[in-house]
Amino acid sequence: MAVGFARQGVVPYLFLLLVLLVFHVRSLGNGFHYDDEHSLLKNPHVRSLEALPSFFTDARTFSENPTYAMYRPLVVVTYTFNYALSGYTARGYLAFNLAIHCLATLLVFHLLGQLGFARLPALAGALLFGLHPAQTEVVNYISSRSESMAGLFSLAAFSAYLHSLDAPARRLWLPLSLLAFALGLLSKSTALALPLLLLLHHYLLAPRRPLKPHLPYWILSSLYVFLYAALSGQGIEKASQVRDFSSQVATQAKALVHYLLLSIMPVHLNIQQQFFTSASLGAALPLLGLLVSLSLVWWAWRSGSPWVPFALGWFLLSLSPTLVIPLNILVNDHRLYLALFGMALLAAHWLTESRAHWPLWVLCLLLGVLCFVRAGVWRDELTLWQDAVRRAPLMAEAQYNLGYAYHQAGDLEHARQAYEKAVALSPAYTRAQVNLGAVYREQGALGKAAAAFEQALATEPGMVEALNNLGLVYAGQGQSDRAIALYQQALARAPEQAEIWLNLGLACRDSGRREQAVLALGRAIQLDPALKERFGP
Repeated sequence: MAVGFARQGVVPYLFLLLVLLVFHVRSLGNGFHYDDEHSLLKNPHVRSLEALPSFFTDARTFSENPTYAMYRPLVVVTYTFNYALSGYTARGYLAFNLAIHCLATLLVFHLLGQLGFARLPALAGALLFGLHPAQTEVVNYISSRSESMAGLFSLAAFSAYLHSLDAPARRLWLPLSLLAFALGLLSKSTALALPLLLLLHHYLLAPRRPLKPHLPYWILSSLYVFLYAALSGQGIEKASQVRDFSSQVATQAKALVHYLLLSIMPVHLNIQQQFFTSASLGAALPLLGLLVSLSLVWWAWRSGSPWVPFALGWFLLSLSPTLVIPLNILVNDHRLYLALFGMALLAAHWLTESRAHWPLWVLCLLLGVLCFVRAGVWRDELTLWQDAVRRAPLMAEAQYNLGYAYHQAGDLEHARQAYEKAVALSPAYTRAQVNLGAVYREQGALGKAAAAFEQALATEPGMVEALNNLGLVYAGQGQSDRAIALYQQALARAPEQAEIWLNLGLACRDSGRREQAVLALGRAIQLDPALKERFGP
């Protein structure tokens, strides 16, 4: 059943590439977003090629913040090469993201040919995969390249596995498949779905084949899980504390329906979906979600064609790692990346069985237009979070990030309004409280600023940012002694923060404690020599 590159010819690949560039090229003018700040812009590890070996042995190199440790070494490697080539010019990073997506789409076309679909159905399926608006996130959001890289290598591993089913070629293709699988795992743990996908293929499409070639994939998966646990134990411990098993199952039962609807009607895309946890599977929405999913599985099984259950099974199993592991972000558009190959399979199957082809081509054109329009939302942080808040006004995180975008742009009034909405939605949101207090202080409302910082400290006692900022408020009110006490509390928790030593030194100077001021300012300069010009004699 395999259809190779020679039979498909080079023209469809060139056509696919051209279409992808036409509808995605707008993305190259966009910028950095959200997690790009901690994982890339402020991450010192990506600024030296000499650090490359450490990425594979130290999960903390993933971010400037060690508590965000994740084992995605291959992604950090790509950041480092991007930085070496273009520094912090976003276009180079976005071009790399687009290149990954183009390669994955071309591979989808090749895979559909391998599975026996003719050229036009395979082309339609690949277009649906490449132009689906949900895929705009992996192109425009640099940090989400981990998803597209894991997806690309998973597809490559599956393709090589299919080639290996031809006995004479097994010695070549099976090692290549395992290599691609390993690269996928080194990009993101979602690649762990591949052994399940191979089993799905075996039982639905190749039941007479031996299962023995599957064993190396499970061994590699086990080794990866062991390595991940050893290097990112803190991350695994945090995941287990996010929510209990009952809540995770209930929430993700709803998520399955959410992803299905988003794949069929991709008009509610959002960097921050308005989606909430559920406590029990017995609640109305989770139970409804479970029933819908089971009904679809039953329908697919009774469809009379192995392609329908294979496509739906691919969709569900590709999402299984994020459905099982508790994550802070409940649902994400980019998690659909590999799952959308299931939709590509359905499109190819439908076009093979149907005489009316034009609706699918119209659909692909419509998806391309939506894709082009969606890229405009990602232009900068303001456009992204304005769209997020418009679509998800009840999400405190979206309101906070919109406030932060306004804050960075110097629009204090709109920043204040957004931060206040975030705090109203989530009073225990300490980051929003601190940033709201900072805006109040910049606007001269010192009483409101102090109240915001005190509220943050009531929720999270000892929070360094709140202590430092409350100290600045007291210093601005001429209460140097109270400011000094707060700076000292902050430094007890974060002794390497030069900014706090600077504030302590200035407060000591203003209160006449010259000797203490000299010591504190000296320590600040030692930690950050650039601070020398920010204070007088």
